[in-house]
This record gives sequence, C-alpha cells and structure tokens, in this order.
Amino acid sequence: MEKYRTAITIGLVGAAITLLFGGWSMILVGTVVGAITGLNYGQHSAKRGALDKAREVLLPALIGNIIMGLGGTLYTFVVVPLTGKSLNYDQPLKLGTGRVPLDSIAVFIIGLAAGIAIGVAVAALIAYLQGLPENVRRVAFIASLIVFLFGLPFFDQVTGLDWIAAIITIQIFILLALGLNIVVGYAGLLDLGYAAFFAIGAYTTGLLSSPQIDIYWNFWLVIWVAAAMAAFAGLVLGAPTLPLRGDYLAIVTLGFGEIIPVVFRNLISVKLVEPFTRICFVGCDPKVDVVRWCIYACQGALDLTAGEKGINPIGRPMIPFTDELLFSSRSYLPWYFLVFGLIVLSIFFIRRLRNSRIGRAWMAIREDELAASQMGIDPVKTKLLAFSMGATFSGFAGAFYGSYISAIFPSVFDFSVSVIILCMVILGGLGNMVGVIIGGILIMGTDRLFLPQIATLLKDFMRHSVLGNVSNPVLKDFLEISVDPNQMRLAIFGLVLVIMMVVRPEGLVPSEERRAELHEGEEEHGDAATEAAA
Repeated sequence: MEKYRTAITIGLVGAAITLLFGGWSMILVGTVVGAITGLNYGQHSAKRGALDKAREVLLPALIGNIIMGLGGTLYTFVVVPLTGKSLNYDQPLKLGTGRVPLDSIAVFIIGLAAGIAIGVAVAALIAYLQGLPENVRRVAFIASLIVFLFGLPFFDQVTGLDWIAAIITIQIFILLALGLNIVVGYAGLLDLGYAAFFAIGAYTTGLLSSPQIDIYWNFWLVIWVAAAMAAFAGLVLGAPTLPLRGDYLAIVTLGFGEIIPVVFRNLISVKLVEPFTRICFVGCDPKVDVVRWCIYACQGALDLTAGEKGINPIGRPMIPFTDELLFSSRSYLPWYFLVFGLIVLSIFFIRRLRNSRIGRAWMAIREDELAASQMGIDPVKTKLLAFSMGATFSGFAGAFYGSYISAIFPSVFDFSVSVIILCMVILGGLGNMVGVIIGGILIMGTDRLFLPQIATLLKDFMRHSVLGNVSNPVLKDFLEISVDPNQMRLAIFGLVLVIMMVVRPEGLVPSEERRAELHEGEEEHGDAATEAAA
C-alpha cells in the first residue's frame, strides 16, 4: 500500500473535482491524473529503461484513475438526484452544427471508461518519456503539453463543459502572477499594489480604443502602448521607494495601489488651461486623434473614464488586412489562443531575463542588497528594472482584459486583486515560473470554477432537499442567503496563506535558491545535531 500512496492521493484530488462536475469532466481530469501519476512515478522509479518505467506505472495509474472515477460515480447517482435533476437530462455532444443526444447515464459510462483508459495511457506515456535522454524528453514533454493545451478548448466546446471562459480568466491572472514573480520572487521586493499596473494597462486600452474620447486605435498597437505605460508607472513607483525595504516598501506600494483606482474613478471632468491651450491650438492638425482630443479638452471639460460607470465598449482585436470580427463575445477560442500566446512569450522573455546578468543581479539584491552593491551591482538600476519589467507584463494582461471584457470599471482593480495575485506567487513557489503557474491554476481555478460550482450545487440541494422541510421562515431565509461559498472566498485565500506560511513557506514548487534561503537555519541545525551525535 505504501507504494501506491501517491497514486491514491492524486486520485482522491481528481475525485474531488469529478464529484463537483461529473460526466465529461472525468475524461479531462483522468488525463491530468494520469499525467501527474506518470511524472511522479517515472521520476522516482529505480528502473532506467523507458519501457520498464511505463510498465511500472500502469497499476498505480489504474488505481488513481479508478478512485478519480468514484467521484464521477457519486456525482451521477448521489449528487444529481439530491439537487433535483433527473438522470435522463440531456447532455449532448456538439459536433459541428449537429448534436448527438446523450442522457447523463450514457455520458457517465463514456466519461468513466474514456477517463480511466486515457489516464492510464497518458501515465504510461509520461513515465516512458522519463526514461529517454534529457534533450529528447524535454522536447517530447513540451510537445505533449502543447497538444493537451491546444485540444482543451475544442474538448470543452464539443462536450459543453463550459470551462473555457473561466480558463481564459485563469490565464489572465497567470500572466499577472508571472510579472509579480519578477518583483517579489526574483528581486525580493514586496509589492502590495500590483493591481495598479493592471488597471493602467486596461484603462490605456480603454482610452485609446473606445468612443469614450473618440479614439479608435488598433488593438495590436494599443497592447504595446499599454505595456509601455505600465512600465513607466513601474518606474514612477520604483523611484521613491529605492531607500525602502520590508514593511515600509509594502506600505508605499499598497498606497500606490489604492491611489490609482481612485484617480481613474475621478477623471470625469478634465480640462486643459494655460499654458497647455497654446500647445493645443498652435501648429496642430485637428484630424489627428490625439490632437482632436486635446482641442476638446481645451474647449471644455472632458470625461476620460466615466467614473463608476466605466468605459464601455472597448475595441477588440481585428485580423490585419481584413474586416472579419474573429474576436467576439460569442467565440472564446480566439481569446484562449491569444492569451495563451501571451503567456508563452512571457515565459520565454522572463526565462531569458532570469538567466541574464540582470536576473542574477535581482537575486543578489534579494539575498543581500549591501553585499550585492559592494560587488558592483547598481541597486538603483536593478530595483527600477524589476518594478518596470514586472509592471510591463501586468500592462499586457490589462490590455487583454480590457479588450476581452470590452468594459472596465475602477472597482475591478481593488486591493483584493493584488492579494490574490500575491497568493498565487506564494502558494506556487517564489522565484519559480512553474510553481507560479501551478499556484495560479489552483487559486483561480478554485475561485472561478470550483467555488461557483459548489455554490450552485448547494443552492439546488437546499431548494430541493432542505428548504421544503424548514417551517421557520427566519431560518429558511438565513439558510437560503447565507449558505454560499462565494462569500467566503477571501477567507479561504487568507486561510491558505496562513497554512502555507506555517507548513511550507517556500511554496509548493519553489526555486532551489529560495528553498535554501528559507531552510538555511534548519539545515545548519541538522548538521550540528549530526556532528554532536557522532
């Protein structure tokens, strides 16, 4: 049993997910369970041959996926009846313009069988790759991951899981977390106002591609302008914080994060006066968008951000040299692949930055700023670059978000956004991009997929099985209103942070340097105890 403990644990996590969604989710969850099982057992196997590793993982993968299937079984035969649904309700496959009618029992049988079979096959494949040479294994693993990520939105579309909107939001926050990881994970600068750069990128997009001030620039240009504006704001924030460390730096960044939404909320009556009016009217071409806006601002008060009403609508990307509106609110696929491309480019550039001279300077500043400055590293330039580069990726995310939602409001960019992004970095692992991505998937997946689904199931369960049996109207109203996991989301995130700080402060998948820093005292104590025992 000891040998299969990891597979059982992975299977139980998968069962918790399929218990909430059932049906077609078993195929997707089974694939992930198989991949994680194959990766874990393949890395820790004593066997060296690729085929031997693949054979060894078959039984653990089968056990893990059977346990995963138990969650889907409970969903179909226990959760569904308790929420008042019939086992015969329609869950069709959507193939092109046609529909294949299937009831929930048929979906359960197909999902369970396919989930277990695909999960075992994927586990064997991943374990097999662990026995190949390093260069071949890396290429094959990346290719397998790309195939999965490219097939995910099409699988969602065919089966009607309707996860794709939540997945796009998860990707946006992963992009934000990758940028914050530069500031917090690499440079060691605690930033509690990171949502401000997100807001700057989004509002730049809104101002330059909406009817708010009558400017309609192309999205492919605006996204770079938004990133540049966020980078400039990073420099503005970084300059006065150079002498600050620790708590003082956190307080200043917190203040910056609170100021920016207030500024955008109040830019509703902007007017240029002397001497700016001379710049507006002398030697200007009124046909140019920026000059036309300048003339309007000189002649009367201009509403830049519409206050709490927000900017709406915001222009969406257009394919160059065509009039085709590929990016629309009814089609999620283009948005998925666009933000996926932004994440891939961000990972590429951030990895290059980390391995460059400036990346090593960031880590030196994080470990000991005084020692780093004595070694010839310029702390001023290094810190400013950290703030600026981190803000740049937040600007990209903000530009995408504004265009994707096609509306932005100042209340979206409050302090809780900065906290959630920081939670993603800390939970996943400071200084490790893979860990940050995992942290983003866990936290935002919980926020956008699991908690809403739990809330829906609880609401249906209460209405069908509980509220009808409650005669007290006060108690009935209390149960109907208060039993909502969405109201406890911030409390859950806070609890996760507390537990992680106590149990595993370096995160789930930290960088080796960060793990060594946080456990340096423990290692020294262990070495001293070993020497004393000897």
